[in-house]
Amino acid sequence: MYLPFIAFVTLALLTGCTAIPYDKPQDQLSIQRDLSVKPEEIVTITQVDWCSYAYGELTPCHPQEALAIQTRTKLILASYDKPHYKKILGMQTREVTCAHLQTPIDTAPNLFLFTQAYAVQIWPVDPSFKPDIAKKKLIVDTMVQSGKRTLVGTENDYVRDSGQVRSGMAIIPNTAIPYSTRTPILHLINPCSP
Repeated sequence: MYLPFIAFVTLALLTGCTAIPYDKPQDQLSIQRDLSVKPEEIVTITQVDWCSYAYGELTPCHPQEALAIQTRTKLILASYDKPHYKKILGMQTREVTCAHLQTPIDTAPNLFLFTQAYAVQIWPVDPSFKPDIAKKKLIVDTMVQSGKRTLVGTENDYVRDSGQVRSGMAIIPNTAIPYSTRTPILHLINPCSP
């Protein structure tokens, strides 16, 4: 039911990226300095597109580009404003209640990380802006520890129909003919909760 939405968003994400530098030695030093990260703590670094969601009524995703720095204990999402990196979001491994993948880890381009307060959807990409499955796997393996689960399945695991609808009006394209619309109101929930 919701899969076309995810496919559309994924396509849109992977077509409008700009490169954030991170692989040269001077980039690494700037990342470590600007984000207060020690080199021995870093598990992986990759460019990502991401969205953050509050629980409750599901709102459209407006993806942002960022650099993901995965350390042993946290995931840092950072913006880049030449020549500096600035932290946008820091998520501790202990905050993550579970992860969710649409399909097995070796095939899905995205992942969800759920905390008690919010959820984050992440699409790791390689330097040519193709899905980076290997780095996605590193992020999931590092963030989901200590007996926490990685769920695999459909959006039905974390999106629920509220039973309510939103009514509106629209115009048939290239005409002046109005028609009424009824859109279901969907809620995002934490699938890790008992």
